[in-house]
Amino acid sequence: MSDAAIFYRNGKPLPVIMAGQSSRILGERIAAHLGTRFVALSSKRFDDGEVKIALEQNIRDFDTVVVASAAGNPNEAEKETRLLLRAARRRGDARSVTLLIPYMWYGRSDDTFGERAEPALMDTIETLRPFCDRVLIVDPHNPNMTREKFADAANIRTSAVVHLAYPYAVQLADMIERGMISRDALMLAHADAGSKKRISPEFRACVYNTLALKDRNANEDDWAIGLKDRDKVTGKSRYVGFSTDVKGRDVVIFEDMIASGGTAIELAEMLKSMGARSVVLFATSGLFTSKADQAIDNAITKINQSKLDAVFVTDTYDLSQAKPAVHKAILASPVIHIINTSKYLAGVVHALHSSANDQDIDANSVSAVLRGAHSSQKLLGQVTAYKPGFPLQRLVAAA
Repeated sequence: MSDAAIFYRNGKPLPVIMAGQSSRILGERIAAHLGTRFVALSSKRFDDGEVKIALEQNIRDFDTVVVASAAGNPNEAEKETRLLLRAARRRGDARSVTLLIPYMWYGRSDDTFGERAEPALMDTIETLRPFCDRVLIVDPHNPNMTREKFADAANIRTSAVVHLAYPYAVQLADMIERGMISRDALMLAHADAGSKKRISPEFRACVYNTLALKDRNANEDDWAIGLKDRDKVTGKSRYVGFSTDVKGRDVVIFEDMIASGGTAIELAEMLKSMGARSVVLFATSGLFTSKADQAIDNAITKINQSKLDAVFVTDTYDLSQAKPAVHKAILASPVIHIINTSKYLAGVVHALHSSANDQDIDANSVSAVLRGAHSSQKLLGQVTAYKPGFPLQRLVAAA
């Protein structure tokens, strides 16, 4: 058992961990925190781009978690994931197979589609779900559809969306404690109507529990929201206001992803012009895309020069594997920080594969972890260190 293990076995063997290439580092960290085996695999990519996967260790009769995401080349990663699942189910004869998806394939493609457009998200889910018993999807862009389409298969025992409210709230609590953000001036906000749909009462409950905001009701969505309008000629949307006064407030926004960063930069510009004291964005997946005629780190440069005071993304989209040059630019950015989610996700996996007892009826409750109320919750917190030149440091100096 690894010295890094932080969980007890609770009377039931923990699952072994397998991972696709785009999630290998995250998978190794989850296995280390659990004190379980990270399964050795061999992979080969032929000259024509085809991929071959083979198990190098026995997993027969082991519960097995496959950690795999769409980071990097989503089509290649999807094929690799199917091969991993097949290897676990058919070749390895695992007792059970849980698919943990740090970044979901084609989540944005199925928001709306016309009669002639094929639903790519549903197609991906239908190709993956025959080989799973359980599915954990981290903060998908389209959470309800994603969860339900996996759950539609008779063989799926658990289909759960895993939000990251707890890692975010732990980081936010640290910024409040350091005086970077004022508890009295704190304003939790939605970027727009789309983001409003993805913040659940469970998410709010976790934030309120972690920050000790005892006067807030998680069942009431009283967060501020960005207001958009769509240009009738171009069809492009733009911010036209905010739902409440932000003067002197520290505005904190939660999103499932940041792509080129244009929307976040526009929102921060508007909020600062309205008198906001600071603007902080938590975005689960940092894609940091650029157009073909732009430098590959163009999004990072724009964010560094913007009115955003802090951008926190997570290791669920591993840019060190997908886009090493972009990852290097992030490491050099004083604004952008990467939150390590491995302890938290290990906690989710641990709860899913634990056994409850009279003393701890929530030991096997994933929901308790998501609410920030699990008995092992304090083991899951991990604060990301701030870089030199972090813009929020100026608020501490000015206080």
